[in-house]
Amino acid sequence: MSDRAATERRPSGPALVRPLPRPEAPSVLYCFPHAGGAASAYREWPGALPERVEVVAVQLPGREHRIDESPCVDPAALAAAVRADVARSGVRPYALFGHSMGALLAFEVARLLSADGGLPAPALLAVSGLEHPGAGRIRPALSRLPEPELVAWVAGLGGSPAQALVHPELLEILLPVLRADLGWLEDHAYRPGPRLTCPVSAFAGRRDDRVALPGLQAWARETTEAATVRRYPGGHFYLAEQLAALGRDLASDLADAPTVREAVR
Repeated sequence: MSDRAATERRPSGPALVRPLPRPEAPSVLYCFPHAGGAASAYREWPGALPERVEVVAVQLPGREHRIDESPCVDPAALAAAVRADVARSGVRPYALFGHSMGALLAFEVARLLSADGGLPAPALLAVSGLEHPGAGRIRPALSRLPEPELVAWVAGLGGSPAQALVHPELLEILLPVLRADLGWLEDHAYRPGPRLTCPVSAFAGRRDDRVALPGLQAWARETTEAATVRRYPGGHFYLAEQLAALGRDLASDLADAPTVREAVR
């Protein structure tokens, strides 16, 4: 298939996945995946969050039920999908969470949604495993690395991406998706803009050498509201071992968000 034909392929499935639908929940949490990740990364999250929160996982093209699509990262398309979903759900207060690449994607989507006068802004932005994009850390060029070097880099991260390396058939699927995601990260240029009007929560593993505390604290500059920083035992993929604690803290931050407190009065 030509590059042009691949580019013009239409979506084969929805961009949003509900691991456990909770249509009566008073708030919604939209979750964005790490580089190379998929919606299934959030399969267990409903069990770690109270029933008052509905988890909705973002599915990017090129993975799982969207595997027939060319991998790409498009914040505007995802903002449109979230916007439509929020409108359908009766405009419940909603939050955005992202881990690693997903944190940057959630941030850009939060900016787009906050600029949309026809929709309430997010109640909370939660970022995990990523320093503020303006913190000054130089991102290594990874997307064009030879396969052995890219595989070694993934192995160094640990977590579910590293586990996929032992399965050649999964590796064949993962690498093009990973290269597309890393390419988006490498091309991303941080531009200062209007500050968000929602609180920001920033999370990371204490042993994650890619996320220094000052870079995590720098997320505070993106909001006119409170900013909270928490670190947990573990490395870059601390979430696997600390999901219960992360879920409690995230649910608490969402419940304390001004928009959510107003909605439950």
